[in-house]
Amino acid sequence: MGEKEEKKQQAELVVHNKYLDKYKSNKGITKDDILKDITKDEYYKTATDKEMNEAAEWIYGDLQTIQNEYFQWFELLISFGIGAIAYYGPIWLLMFQKIMRQMEMENEVMQFQTIILMLMKIERVNVEMILEWLERYSNIFREPISKCVNNFESGPWEALEELKNDIAFPQLIRIVESLQSAVEKIPIRQAFDELDTERAYYQEKRKESNERLISRKSMIGKVVGFAPMVGMFCGYLIAPLCVIGLLSMTNAFSEMSSMM
Repeated sequence: MGEKEEKKQQAELVVHNKYLDKYKSNKGITKDDILKDITKDEYYKTATDKEMNEAAEWIYGDLQTIQNEYFQWFELLISFGIGAIAYYGPIWLLMFQKIMRQMEMENEVMQFQTIILMLMKIERVNVEMILEWLERYSNIFREPISKCVNNFESGPWEALEELKNDIAFPQLIRIVESLQSAVEKIPIRQAFDELDTERAYYQEKRKESNERLISRKSMIGKVVGFAPMVGMFCGYLIAPLCVIGLLSMTNAFSEMSSMM
């Protein structure tokens, strides 16, 4: 629209909002009352009867929309749902991060076990060399392992004991205890003689966990896949039939009451 028409529409909207504010709390107002009132308005002095009828109908229609608006039950449920998600969302996020971090820690420890299994076959390898290789390929445990490597010269046993106190992962603690045994002049191959068996056990355990995770994901995928069909079936068949049945029962009871 042009600039002139736009100004006209803006002015008409101002008048329209004025009457909405005036009558929004008056539920007994009628279209004729609005029409009588706007004929006295300065804005509609030059308007035709058709334009005033259209304006009165417009104002009356918007008033009906405003006055019939109320707080519905599903809006309460939505607000409770949003509040629950906002309240428990950070906790659920932390739980998810904890699960993911646990899986990353297991992967890293299994990587450490593989490195040790390769290094223990070298004749001149020692505990410090193993720690340096673990530090090189570590991610989550890099900080405590780096601290242990830096303090190793001042006391190997004490540095490994401090590493045990800094970590709280049982699988890695067992590796550190084996390193402490190797510090006491026990051959590294003998200190890690059960490592291969433990690694096979944790591999099987992780395989089982992955299978359970895949099974859970497939179940969620099936639910999400069938949800639209179930929603359409309930929304287009079951819900309308229930509504029609309730309305028919209500009408039947009303007719029986009127006959009595």
